[in-house]
Amino acid sequence: MEQAQQTRRMWRFNFDSLAELTALARELGAPLEVSEDVSVLAEPVTAGDLHIPNSLAVHPMEGCDGDAQGRPGRLTLRRYDRFAAGGAGLIWAEAIAVAPEGRANPRQLWLNSDSREAFAAMVTHMRSAAAEHMGKEHRPILVAQLTHSGRYSKPQGKAEPIIPVRDPYRDPLSPEPLPNALRPSRIPDDWPLVTDAYLDDLQDRYVEAARLAFETGFDAVDIKSCHGYLINELLAAHTRPGKYGGSFENRTRFLLEVIDRIREAIGPVPITVRLGVYDAIPHPHGWAVDTEDYTQPDLTEPKALIEQLRRRGVQLINVTAANPYYNPHVGRPFNMPIRDGYEEPEHPLLGVHRLIRLTGELQQAFDDVAFVGTGYSWLRHLMPYVAAGSKHADLARLIGAGRMALAYPDFARDILRTSRMDPHKVCVACSACTQLMRDGMTAGCVVRDNKLYGPIFRKGRLRDPEHLRRLAQQCLQCQDPTCQRACPAGVEIPQFVAAFLEGRERDAYEVIRRTNILPEICAWLCPVEEQCQGGCLQGILGDRPLPIAEIQRHVAEQANRNGWSRLRWPPEATGRNVAIIGGGPAGLAAAAVLIEAGHRVTIYDRSTRLGGMIEAVIPPARQCDALREEVHAIFQDVPSDRLVLRLGMELGAELTLDTVMAEGYDAAFIGLGLPKAAGTSDDRLQGLYNALDFLNLAKTEPGRLDLVGKKVAIVGGGNTAMDAAVTAKGLGAKDVYLIYRRSFEEMPAWSAERQRAMDAGVHFMILAQQLGYLSKNGRLTGIRLCPVTLGAADRSGRRRPLPHAEAAYSLNMDVVIEAIGQKAMDKLDAVLSGVAIRDGLIALREGSYETSRDGVFAGGDLVHGASTVVAAVTDGMTAGREIAARLAALSGH
Repeated sequence: MEQAQQTRRMWRFNFDSLAELTALARELGAPLEVSEDVSVLAEPVTAGDLHIPNSLAVHPMEGCDGDAQGRPGRLTLRRYDRFAAGGAGLIWAEAIAVAPEGRANPRQLWLNSDSREAFAAMVTHMRSAAAEHMGKEHRPILVAQLTHSGRYSKPQGKAEPIIPVRDPYRDPLSPEPLPNALRPSRIPDDWPLVTDAYLDDLQDRYVEAARLAFETGFDAVDIKSCHGYLINELLAAHTRPGKYGGSFENRTRFLLEVIDRIREAIGPVPITVRLGVYDAIPHPHGWAVDTEDYTQPDLTEPKALIEQLRRRGVQLINVTAANPYYNPHVGRPFNMPIRDGYEEPEHPLLGVHRLIRLTGELQQAFDDVAFVGTGYSWLRHLMPYVAAGSKHADLARLIGAGRMALAYPDFARDILRTSRMDPHKVCVACSACTQLMRDGMTAGCVVRDNKLYGPIFRKGRLRDPEHLRRLAQQCLQCQDPTCQRACPAGVEIPQFVAAFLEGRERDAYEVIRRTNILPEICAWLCPVEEQCQGGCLQGILGDRPLPIAEIQRHVAEQANRNGWSRLRWPPEATGRNVAIIGGGPAGLAAAAVLIEAGHRVTIYDRSTRLGGMIEAVIPPARQCDALREEVHAIFQDVPSDRLVLRLGMELGAELTLDTVMAEGYDAAFIGLGLPKAAGTSDDRLQGLYNALDFLNLAKTEPGRLDLVGKKVAIVGGGNTAMDAAVTAKGLGAKDVYLIYRRSFEEMPAWSAERQRAMDAGVHFMILAQQLGYLSKNGRLTGIRLCPVTLGAADRSGRRRPLPHAEAAYSLNMDVVIEAIGQKAMDKLDAVLSGVAIRDGLIALREGSYETSRDGVFAGGDLVHGASTVVAAVTDGMTAGREIAARLAALSGH
């Protein structure tokens, strides 16, 4: 064992010169063609109607960073801008789903009519970035890779495999619902095969996606046929009955018919294929393998398929091999595996040689087709010389880089301009980018892009339950747990941690559920560094506090995915009816308690979706649709005689508390929150927003917020201000200034939120007060500010700001966002007749959640002022129990 580990350490990249590399390659029987004249890589390549400006390509590298609608997200745009600026002549965009059920993760890109505009904007940005950094004459070819993930489909984060055949090698490796992707589970034996009818209809999805791709500005489309996804698996469907399995003609039918149908529908557009040419899985389950020895490729069928593609006008093929879930070393030679992955079973150079040889054999067999070679990233700074050697020997017309492009997006520019690559920028084949995907995170280079992806990687590791258990072993099981006292819900943290450590995850969930009915969203949004984890003694006595929030999130995710969180109501209803006014966390928590008490609940909310302010304005990066998924899991099976939703109904002149109670409710709970922004925003001034409207637009209609290259000011210092600032940066603002009138110490935003804004590059301007705005022709052009000194403390306990207007100054700004507080809806006292209002908030009876109006209860931000999600949940659950007790007393129970 020790000797094997030592051997593998020797296999890691350790070359100071090209001579050392080539000498070892010859010794291994895997000689490489090399050339120190890399000018050949600057040669343009023609593939049919595609004119590629040089011989370097970026392979499709999925980032898992789109949004729920499939639109490119902030990190997607950043990645492709960097690729475009990096100089490669061919940029092969990552896997883009053609159908929602075929997405490999909830954030996979998906091309549809709703996402079309966002893709078009991405292509436009790429064109601009390429011209800016490489000159106006440089126009890279952009390929859209269209895909269906097949057996690896997880559109909601839970494995929903769509399989054309049973496979004894890959069936046991279907990823479980995140975050257990590292702990594979077998596809059940009775899992159905995808039908021929589905595959027939799926061809229409490919045609429509191709049409949209060309409309958005892509130069070509790729019908992805590799890495074990649906079409690649069809190529190996020897055991499948029907027209899509068995014979070579049937197994290639789907791919070829899709190409034919695109041609028929759209015309002679450029179509490409990323083709897996060797599965390295035993026959009959693997494609292009020797029937007697699967470790040996057999290119007979790939060549026959390429001939068919060639006849259909396909003149650009991107070669790859194997399956990243099953045998990643074959297609992506590495130095270090992912956590719990297998060690490299062969010297990585053998894998590099194999990939180059496979591409070379095909290139020399089809002289009129341009093949893109792969396998070069492992070579680090020596990559250009092997790439040039391969190009000189006609082993490939283009040289692609995948992991290398994530680490070193400007690799091509450096090769073209300096004839070398910087050793300090190259990929080190550490598998961390793959680990990010396996952990359910957005993917990028952890080593070379550490400022951005380092924190994401660390957070991702905290989604691996085994890693969490290793960390949880440090729990001191305190007699008087300070973590529990710091939790507003009073969750019995030592108990649920102990159950989690013993593998009793459902028991752990039940401990949490006793005092927190919405634990997943709370784990996402709570300021745990100031609550439970801030109270953990290991943060004082040990190296760091226990990852309490991450453990709670994992347990809650498992509960929501396995049905443990569903509400449990008695079979006999009580006959009592309760109105819940407000569908945010407080209202939902109260509703859950009352339904489980046997009462009929009706929820009123002005939105068409439950979730309150979380659903409306909290950025997806902070909660990842957790509330929506958790609410669905909890309430999904509640029958209509126990739960009624009256959504899209806003309190006002026609709908008041009186009209609600007139419908015969026995009690009511008010959880309206603080939905309006405080401030002086003038809706007539273009470029001036309040933070709530801005954040809602950013979630629902980001295309209306053209912030790219703009200067943006945020006025305020709370958590909403931080959300607005980070969101503005994510939407492409050149500079974002956060203007706050007190000192950094008085700033009310939580420490983690402040750090998030600083990490995003937000500029903090403290001790500065906004006086007014500058405008021209109804458009904001600047902001008036003055310096501030601090006086004595005010009622909030913070030192009072003393503005010095005599020293006022102006700053040019394109956009200003006011984030200076929230308030209740207008005319609250008129809408809530009989409910006492004090300082804009509902007043409660002492020691109770009941208001001044009998039978009407309240909780959440409208009672206490802006607070945390867990505080709102606690209010809702406590008020729900008080209402249930009152109704039981009225019934004589």
